[in-house]
Amino acid sequence: MRNDNSEHVLQVLLTAPKGMRAPEIMRHLTPKVSQPTLWRVLDKLRSEGRVVVDGFARATRYHATERADVSALRSLRMHDVVAKRLINNPDLLDVARNRLQRLREVNPHGATYHNRWQELIDGPMDRLLRMLTEPSEEAGTLRQESPFTILVPSDERRRVFESLRTAA
Repeated sequence: MRNDNSEHVLQVLLTAPKGMRAPEIMRHLTPKVSQPTLWRVLDKLRSEGRVVVDGFARATRYHATERADVSALRSLRMHDVVAKRLINNPDLLDVARNRLQRLREVNPHGATYHNRWQELIDGPMDRLLRMLTEPSEEAGTLRQESPFTILVPSDERRRVFESLRTAA
């Protein structure tokens, strides 16, 4: 695959906000390329910070990204963990409420976000879970001032960070 085809792979990935596995990428490429060739291109894009790897082995997904987007993807994954924990233990909302109060004290400029989180915490659980896990711009912005990351145990946090890899 010629170097200019790296852009083609990147364009294919840009059409998939949830990322793609290598076989899915290969199906979208014309002319067809071998798997080792695709891996070389993906490694090159990863080393340039234009692709991030999510997961391991057969579950590996590739995302077109800028280096700054990696933190947003990590935040989304962390909030996925939070959502699962809240489903199993809704009492954890009290921990988030306390954390939200602390955030209000240390960052009064975040009142817009804090008020929105308060509405979500006090509202129906399905709305809160949707905001925690949806990949929208609004949810991503809100997650930047989230009271929920405290609910992610350190071993889960480490797993999230290890699962989203960029070239160092």
